[in-house]
Amino acid sequence: MRVTALGHAGLKIEVDGAMLLCDPWFNPEGAFQASWFQYPENQALLTPELLRTTAVLISHEHMDHVDPWFLARLPPEVPVIIPRYPSPQLIRKVLSGGPRKVIELKAWEQLQLVEGLTVFFVPEESPINHDSAMVVLAGGRTVLNMNDARLSPGQLRRIRASATQVDVFALQAAGASWYPICYEYPAERAREISLQKRFTKLKYMARALRIVEPLVAVPFAGPPCFLDEELFYQNVHLGEEGIFPDQDQAVRWLADQGISDAERLLPGDAWDAETRTKEVAPEWDRFSFDGGSYLTDYATRRMSQVAAVRARYPEPEESLWPLFSEYFGHVLSMSPYFNEKIGMRVGFEVVGQGGWAVDFRPGCEGVFRNTGDCQYVLRFESRWLLPILEGTIPWEDFLLSLRFRAWRHPDVYNDHLLGLLKFAWPEALEAVEDYETSAATEESIVVEVDGKQYRIQRYCPHAGQDLLETGELLPGGVIRCLGHHYEFDLATGQCLTGRAASLRSELIQ
Repeated sequence: MRVTALGHAGLKIEVDGAMLLCDPWFNPEGAFQASWFQYPENQALLTPELLRTTAVLISHEHMDHVDPWFLARLPPEVPVIIPRYPSPQLIRKVLSGGPRKVIELKAWEQLQLVEGLTVFFVPEESPINHDSAMVVLAGGRTVLNMNDARLSPGQLRRIRASATQVDVFALQAAGASWYPICYEYPAERAREISLQKRFTKLKYMARALRIVEPLVAVPFAGPPCFLDEELFYQNVHLGEEGIFPDQDQAVRWLADQGISDAERLLPGDAWDAETRTKEVAPEWDRFSFDGGSYLTDYATRRMSQVAAVRARYPEPEESLWPLFSEYFGHVLSMSPYFNEKIGMRVGFEVVGQGGWAVDFRPGCEGVFRNTGDCQYVLRFESRWLLPILEGTIPWEDFLLSLRFRAWRHPDVYNDHLLGLLKFAWPEALEAVEDYETSAATEESIVVEVDGKQYRIQRYCPHAGQDLLETGELLPGGVIRCLGHHYEFDLATGQCLTGRAASLRSELIQ
């Protein structure tokens, strides 16, 4: 088995004459409205031989993982294999690259592509996130490709038990996030949050690696870089304190934690699972993520692509209020459960159009032509709102573009707001509601922190994660659920970092 990096989260897996491509992303216009670009550049790998693949595996709907531009260049007989999600978003994006066979697999459902080559997906437990790991089994070798998924310890142990040995474990080092870099924070507070997010991601990597115990770990799925001159300053977040650690930084950090079997694979670099050796593409002999002129030169090469994307989204001349009102009137009718969980008035400041608001509070629901007293506000150009309302740009794709500013008061995370915006699909919203309301709450466990023992409910009141698996005890009498980083005060049960229900907790010693 030979595993070759294709850049970002892309992998090519070759075994016994078969070739799989996992999450290939080659679009020269980048992703998220020409905001993100592959770092380093990977266009040299786009060869006729690469297009003669056996199949393509795609994990989820983010445009740095599903690339219709690339899929359109594949022969139509090449199948695309995806996880089955309750939303049609992923399959729609796949088919926007042209008609082809799409195979949807249920969680843990195995598919034999050719003799001796089997694949399956493991989705995150909570359906509020549509992310899945890929597992490739071939000839006694195993590749676990976790891309952006955040699996529980129990899921990782189950994967580990299904294989004699995990040979290659590829997992995300740089998270996909617009928080805090798009929020109105003082510089020191933004730095503090960025460092927290950075090390939360890195610590999760270390925990996952200690459970899986692969022969080699490959940090990947980023970082992206930002080549539009309006966003170029965001490349500062690639630094040693940023939320987008590069592969060198991830490998060094893991080594400091005693995890030495991690390798940097840049586009074209390959790992031979039989000999456990790395082949380095010659163009990277002198490459460094700290190289001063690389990003400037790269931005110059991509200037025309960025301009072409912006030209496709001109500023609308007419008011978008009628479309906005109709769109959010429909969204408000979708899920009373989500409206209640959001429970606030959200403002949208559209440059050149005005300030509008959507009130999700039960009994106050409505769409309004003035922002009023909003607890959460987004500000962005009107050129991006029209395609969102028309359904050609999903909300999450826009937010990942970083082409907005935001602030909130109180400063509390609300993932149901994002969930409603990014899904806006009844079956997907119902799946989240069913999951969150059916989680067992009666069973208790005992935890100890700061010399005190507490009896708490076993399952997180936010999304039902098993706190035996995902609970992290923090100084000060706090438990953090690593499923979504919600924190609870053990003395009161109150959620400290979001709008989740209180945790049932009592001091017993």
